[in-house]
Amino acid sequence: METRIFRELNKTTEDRLLRAEEVAVMIGSSLQTINYWYRFKKAYPDNEYSKMLPDFIQDGERQTRYWHPKDIQKLVDFKNTIPHGRHGILSPITQKYLRNRKEQND
Repeated sequence: METRIFRELNKTTEDRLLRAEEVAVMIGSSLQTINYWYRFKKAYPDNEYSKMLPDFIQDGERQTRYWHPKDIQKLVDFKNTIPHGRHGILSPITQKYLRNRKEQND
């Protein structure tokens, strides 16, 4: 059975979907940063910044995420717009992750 993702991946270079790793390289951010962005979007869906993030395509909950090439500019705009640093908008998400990680190592 041919899935939607399989059909998308076989399109020409300009039309094909991009994996998260490819997107991270293209926008100059880490994969972990992109994960934080989408955790923020899930936790705060009504936030004005969350609405800036384009939706990704995914066949299942733990499957590979894909973006359309046209979404790259939206991700760059999001990256350049959000407040950064210790008191930026991602602070609740990153601090939660870091606390959980520290507790696991103790």
